[in-house]
Amino acid sequence: MLWLFLCVVVVDVLVATFEVIVPNKHLLAIRGRPAVLGCEFTSGPDLSSLVITWQRQEDSQVVHSFYYQQDQLDRQCPKYHNRTSLYVSELHKGNASLRIASVRPKDAGWYLCIVSNAKGIGRALMEVTYGALYSEPRLSILVNSSALKVQFETEGFPKPEVIWLGEHNQNLSYYLEIHDQIEDGLYFIKSICEVQKAVVNVTFTLKNHLLNQNLQRPVFLSYDEDTTDHMIIVLAVLSVVCILLVIGIIWLALQKQNEQRSSL
Repeated sequence: MLWLFLCVVVVDVLVATFEVIVPNKHLLAIRGRPAVLGCEFTSGPDLSSLVITWQRQEDSQVVHSFYYQQDQLDRQCPKYHNRTSLYVSELHKGNASLRIASVRPKDAGWYLCIVSNAKGIGRALMEVTYGALYSEPRLSILVNSSALKVQFETEGFPKPEVIWLGEHNQNLSYYLEIHDQIEDGLYFIKSICEVQKAVVNVTFTLKNHLLNQNLQRPVFLSYDEDTTDHMIIVLAVLSVVCILLVIGIIWLALQKQNEQRSSL
């Protein structure tokens, strides 16, 4: 009986000392970059009994699996195909971290790291969120007879905070469009600030709070309204002249055709 009691105690101690942990419960993954989901377990000298399974918590989809001392990806979710790997050379150290290449929007969610070996079995849960840095804003200047419009376009994720400031750092009113780009999971942003002065001195600011990205793009433009009006008038006159020239050429061509027919 004493021998049986000692065996039970030893087994309990071994199981109690086995654990699986994730050093960071939350990981911020950035679009297009690899993400490493950290996971550690109580290692043992023999890897023949080691089983590692990474799966999504919400639907139990297999992200990556390892047993019989090699990757077993027959049941891997197709969206992770050729994108996941373990640090096999560090398994004996208790490193079960998973690397996901080229992070995508649908990679966001909750992940379970499940590990078992001769010492026991355990699991740990972590969350992955997704973000994308906004691209360099593209500037456009739109001019009409009544006002000048300054426009910026860019793409990123998640929805940003947009601010337009005047030359004295006062907030300006603006127009903002936000469209989902379903194919790559980005938001398309178009923002327009309308100015009715000859001198434009405004600053466009975009903040992606998730990734601590802060883009500031000042725009300074000086133009002569009278000159602009004159240019518009000149362009209008030139347009009329061009139209008259085209009409004249067509009329001459018709006259020539009529003369040729008369000579026949």
